[in-house]
Amino acid sequence: MENTNDKTQSDEASDVQFPWYGGLEFRTLAESIPALVFVGDANGANIYTNIQFQRYTGRKKEDILNDGWLATIHPDDQKRAAATWLESWTKGKKYDAKYRFCRFDGEYRWHLVRGAPVKDGSGNIVRWIGSCTDIEDLIARINVQTQAEEILKALGTASDVIVHAKNAKGEFIYTNAALVEIVKQERQFFDGKTVGDIVGSDLERNTIEEHDKLVQLSGKAQTVVEKLTPTGLNTRHLLSTKVPLPLPDGSTGIATLSVDISNSVELEKKHKDLLVHSRNRIDTIPTITWVTDGAGKLVEVNQSWHDHSGLGKVFGMSFDDIIASGSNEQFFDQWQFCIETGEVLDIGVELKDDLAGTQVTRRALAIPMDRIDAGVNKRFWYGTFS
Repeated sequence: MENTNDKTQSDEASDVQFPWYGGLEFRTLAESIPALVFVGDANGANIYTNIQFQRYTGRKKEDILNDGWLATIHPDDQKRAAATWLESWTKGKKYDAKYRFCRFDGEYRWHLVRGAPVKDGSGNIVRWIGSCTDIEDLIARINVQTQAEEILKALGTASDVIVHAKNAKGEFIYTNAALVEIVKQERQFFDGKTVGDIVGSDLERNTIEEHDKLVQLSGKAQTVVEKLTPTGLNTRHLLSTKVPLPLPDGSTGIATLSVDISNSVELEKKHKDLLVHSRNRIDTIPTITWVTDGAGKLVEVNQSWHDHSGLGKVFGMSFDDIIASGSNEQFFDQWQFCIETGEVLDIGVELKDDLAGTQVTRRALAIPMDRIDAGVNKRFWYGTFS
């Protein structure tokens, strides 16, 4: 078996006899720095790699010598790496490139590879010395920072919406003019502040923070309706879309784009109040009143309907519950015709009268009307049995 000490001494003796590396000091330095170091001869062949190079790639020294180093590079980068090296060697200029090395665990990571020629006293190139530095994490940080900046830049151009961003702790790191106007504070007021410093309601703060946390944990965009009541000011209703915001430090913040829907909410509230008021009035009308959708399906009836049918609201609504069996065929034939043509329904029908225990003749009158529902034009039928 070969004596290891003898081999080491032999290597060192060879180094002294053929000082291609610049002396023992060079090797000591090359073996101690964290970068991957290589040396090429005058013909461009790799004749030395430091121990870091071997450990990083998981390959033996002899497997990397000559042109074996190309096998440690990503297949998509090998051709470019070889061509760039050939150009530098041919022209005698510095080597500067970026490509992916395969780490010992199989992961390809970007490296900055730089090399320079070493010349003798006559100006002839006798060696090439270079290093490879892992820049994968640096590239990732740059990409994340660029992405975050682009997101904020794009959102900030939307002057008609409220835009802000927070870091992972929930502190504001960006606000546009629209949010500044709502809160009635200077922009610098937001620095280091959280939503709890803006609103006076714990319920509002908790709701907003829960929405933010959901986006951070899921990594997915969420659209929600939130209330924001700045201290001493009126409540704003916001339709907000929140997205994860990757930050340069590796954490995830929140970018939020909101539309103020306070006017719509107020109008909707007034509309609901009006509907309740109207409904109360309709229920006091002794005439049987009903509403169907465009296909003729009942969507609303008043109290008189339930009184005649003898069925409470929990049992639903059906024409069969109130129209006597003898009038069913005539009514439904005419009703279907009106739905298909849009003609006004106006016929006589026999109705059940649960209170009297008899049947009564009534006039069935239904008129088609179109109205906007949730931004869509829809047809409804308003009818009475009078």
